[in-house]
Parts: sequence; structure tokens; C-alpha cells
Amino acid sequence: MRYKEVLITIFLICLIFAPVEQSLAENAIKASEYVYIVPVRGVIDNGLATFVIRGIREAEEMQAKALIFEIDTPGGEVGSAIKISNAILKTSIPTVSFINNEATSAGVIIAISSKTIMAVPGATIGAAETRPNEEKYISYWSSALRAVAEKTGRDPQLVAAMADADIVIEGVKEKGKILSLTTGEAIKLGLVDEQADSLDQVVQRIINDDIKNVEVVKADMNLSERIAHMASNPYVAPVLLTVGIVGTITEILTPGFGIPGVIGLIAFGLFFGGSFMAGAAQSWVLGLFIIGLLLLVIEMFIPGFGVFGVSGILSIIGSVIMAFPSLEQALISILFAMAASGLIIYFLMKRITVNPIFNRIILGTKQEKSEGYIAVNKDMSEFLGARGKTVTPLRPAGTAIIGERKVDVLAEGEFIPSGSDIVVIRVEGSKIIVKSIERENV
Repeated sequence: MRYKEVLITIFLICLIFAPVEQSLAENAIKASEYVYIVPVRGVIDNGLATFVIRGIREAEEMQAKALIFEIDTPGGEVGSAIKISNAILKTSIPTVSFINNEATSAGVIIAISSKTIMAVPGATIGAAETRPNEEKYISYWSSALRAVAEKTGRDPQLVAAMADADIVIEGVKEKGKILSLTTGEAIKLGLVDEQADSLDQVVQRIINDDIKNVEVVKADMNLSERIAHMASNPYVAPVLLTVGIVGTITEILTPGFGIPGVIGLIAFGLFFGGSFMAGAAQSWVLGLFIIGLLLLVIEMFIPGFGVFGVSGILSIIGSVIMAFPSLEQALISILFAMAASGLIIYFLMKRITVNPIFNRIILGTKQEKSEGYIAVNKDMSEFLGARGKTVTPLRPAGTAIIGERKVDVLAEGEFIPSGSDIVVIRVEGSKIIVKSIERENV
């Protein structure tokens, strides 16, 4: 009986104190407040936009009390910057842009999207002229800057003057120049709210004294975001394309499958994989590229150059264009990659013949006359009008048996399968030109 009484007593105690323990746990959770920091560093591209948007989402899930964007960027893609700006404007968390060196070009719209702007001494903000600086691009970009400035309570004309050289602001900016401000100048004009010497100082200023157990969380790129940021960088993407083209062409020119092919596939994989992970390209774009490669492989086994080859090239070019965020960037990158890869391949073909690695590509051995080698000029006129049979397919060159001799022949503008009856229609020195007897009869 006493055993049962002890169990009942323990059960009642747990039942009574369970709500109290739960309340204490909830208070402990509530006592912990979060300040979330998202670094915005380097060139702005789709990879960086994906990372920043993920950081904002995580801060919202944590119910952070403040969201700080540590900005140090020379600019980048306008479309990616606008994506980041829209995500900042939509969040309900109080936002702070901390300019920790520079927020120039496309970085301006990110900086002015926050409710509060702080900057280190000597930081710069502005110089947001578009490239190319044509009227339609300037008009669109300056309108986007004005719209964000109006939403966050800043001077739209001041911000637009950072992109439009035609805007004149008395005592601040004259016509024909792009506005760029230091921290002190931006504070005087009301664009930057206050100066802060460090990120820690920013955190201390936005934390109220009554908030206890504040935890600072700093976002960091994961592996896929790092790859996406690297591959979608407008300066890195053309390099990856160049490496991919050089590797692929080198592999085609060499027997088997070796290091050039592996390097080319890795480069193309990083390019398309990075664009896919950054959200710039859909999965079907990678599929279009693979289809293009398969069509080129099929073309290798078909004489001449026809539908499969043209379709393969168009598929590859189309997939590369679709992997870029804009047509302009795609064309610039493709032209750069084609020019650079052409120069590299020419250099490999002409200059590095002495390297054993490249002996698979280029025949470096020379049969010099001084070493006893002499050219033999054979007269093949005896075969004119003779008939024979092909040993190998003529594409257009191949081997045939004419009379009782096996000789090298050339087909005139046609593909002739092996085992076909042929006739010699012309002899040019040592070259024997043949035609299919069936076609000759036709």
C-alpha cells in the first residue's frame, strides 16, 4: 500500500508542477532575443541575392528584433540588387544598413532599402551610373532608386542623382557628374542616419537596455551558395565558359577521353550548376545543354556536317544564353569566351608542340631533308579510268583496292560506303579522285 501511495504522490506533484516548468521554459525562450546580421560583400549577383534572401527568411523564422546588413560592395547586377531590395522592404523586422567601406553602384539600392543607415567614417555611397549608360537604362534605374527612397523616407532626388548625370542639385551636384558621397557628406544631407565605428557598435546602439540575453547571429554562405556566388559572378562566368570550350575542343581533337575533357565538364558543370543554384537558370536549361552535346556526338558519326551539328551548336548557345540573368551579359560573356578560347587553342596548336602532353594533339616530329628524308612524288595517272572497290568508307578520304593494289583515294563530294564499286575519274599528282559507279551510271 505504501508503494502505491508513493507513486500517487509523485504523480500528483508532477501534475501540479508541470505547468510551472513549462511556463519557466517559455520565459527562458522569450528571454533570449536575436539580432541577425547578413553580410553583403563583393560583387552583387544572383548567388549573393539567394544568400541574402535566405538570411532574411531565417531572421523572420527566429523572430529577430533587428536585421543588420553589413554592406561592402562595388555593385554588380541591377536585377539581383533589386531582388535584395524588395526582400528587405517586405520584411517586418526593423532593418539597418551598415556601410562598412562602400555601397556604390547597384549597392546603393540595397543600402537605402533599410529603415536605418549607418556607416563607418570615410565610407562612400553613390556612383550608381548604369553600364551601358543609355537613356532607357538610366531612366529605369533612377526610377527604381526614387521608388525605394520614397518608401524609406529619403530624398528621391538625391538618390536619383547618383545614377543620372543630368540631375542638378544646388550646392550638391552640378550637371554632367554622378553623385558620390562620403559618410560625413551623407549625414549632412540626411541620407545616412549616423556614424558607427564598427559592427559591434551598431549592435550596441540598436539594442535597448531592457532587452536581456541578446544573441547575435551572423549568416554565413553554405557550400551551394558559395558555388552559386562564384559561378554567377559576371567576371568569373566568362572564364568558366572559356575553360569549358577549350577543354571540350581539345578533347575532341585527341583520341580517347582524358584530362582536357574532365576539366571542360567541370567548368561547364560549375557554370550551369551555379546558375541553377542561384536561381538564374531552370533545370531545363541544363537539359538543353546536354541535348546539344549529344547532338554533336551524333554528328561525329555522320559524314559531312548537317542538321545534328547545327542543332547541337544552337542548343548549346541557347542554353548558355538562358543561363545568364540578362541578354547583354550573355552576349558579352559568350563573345569574350569565344575570343579567349580561340586564342588559347591557337597557342596550344602552334606554340607548345615540344611538350609531350600535347603530342597527342599536334604532330611535333619533323622529317628534315638534312636528316635524309626526301619527298616522293608518285605519278598515279595509270589509275585514270580504272575501277575498284572501297575498303573503308570514303568521308571523303579512305582506302580502296584498284586492280590488285590498295591505295588512298578521295571521293568527289559524296559519302561512299565500304564495299562499293568505284571508278577513278581524275588523278591530280598523287591524289586519286573516285566516284561511285552507281552514281556514275545515274
